Amino acid sequence: MRYLSIFITVTLLVSHSISACSMYKITRNGKTIVGNNEDWFSANTQIWFVPKGNEAYGVMNVGFNNDFPQGAINEAGLMFDGFAMPYLKIENSKGKTKVPIPTLITSIMHNYSSVKDVKTYLSGVDLSYLETSMLVFVDRSGAYLIVEGDELILGYDSEQSFSNFYPSQTSNSDEVNIDFYQKGLQHLKASEPQPSFDYCSTVMNSFQQDITQYTTIYDLEDCKIRVYHYQNFDTFIEIDLVEELKKGGHKLIIPELFSKSTKGYQYYKMYNDADAVIKHYETLWEDESEKLDSKAKKILENKITQVITHIATDWAYVKKDSNRAIKIYKLIIELFPENQNAKRILDKFLETQGK
Repeated sequence: MRYLSIFITVTLLVSHSISACSMYKITRNGKTIVGNNEDWFSANTQIWFVPKGNEAYGVMNVGFNNDFPQGAINEAGLMFDGFAMPYLKIENSKGKTKVPIPTLITSIMHNYSSVKDVKTYLSGVDLSYLETSMLVFVDRSGAYLIVEGDELILGYDSEQSFSNFYPSQTSNSDEVNIDFYQKGLQHLKASEPQPSFDYCSTVMNSFQQDITQYTTIYDLEDCKIRVYHYQNFDTFIEIDLVEELKKGGHKLIIPELFSKSTKGYQYYKMYNDADAVIKHYETLWEDESEKLDSKAKKILENKITQVITHIATDWAYVKKDSNRAIKIYKLIIELFPENQNAKRILDKFLETQGK
């Protein structure tokens, strides 16, 4: 679920191996609270508000600087989030309407209030682009819809959690082979569930990883949202969706809403300085690789390669700064001369630039 063909390829190649997202919903006494952790490399996270205009509902979107929503909530209390997934072939697409994924998400979030209606709409849409993705919608009543491509699953459990596995193929969540997800499940089993921001923040804290860029927690009844940044659950901002939409269409850069002294802001600052990126990963490899055996060294090489590739691709296709992108692509080859995949990616990019 990314926005340019080359960027899509790079993103999907790396997303399943070292990143994942998580989501939790609880419904009690007529109140539904939903939390989501966005786990990825990019520090360029943002929130943008789109008033309803001629549509039914205004929307708050959250995601990265490509302006494609990774999650959203509308004024009716409908929210969604997306998950990168292992490949799952989609068979049931013949004769269905083709709708580009950005148009699909925008249309749903501006025009629907219940997951039942979303399911009815999606049953006629060709969802073949979800072969490596899953969507989850939750409405104000607490009902949820899991969208796997061929499977549209309505659920009404008072509590439910999601991550990068297919519920249709998982009979027991305790057997899901995702370490951080199991850590979160242990927290849920040991705690007393409450439909509150504070309780949901403890849950999302238990699910977080070292690449959790932001956490959003939604009160679907009151349309209030808490936002946490970069695994820091001590500080948050709170948003009133209705009041914020009255300001018209506008955008908030998530790292800039928090103190410049935080670890998250420092990562954001480094991420957006090409020379700092190069220095950081040169130093990281030099300092850490000498301490590792050959197997651990290869794991670190793969992780650094994946992160640098993503950052370079961001510079290339989002910021459209080819010179800095090339510098960062070349870093992979300088650090790991035998990396043939990095060479192919760089050669393809140079070809697109006529260089």
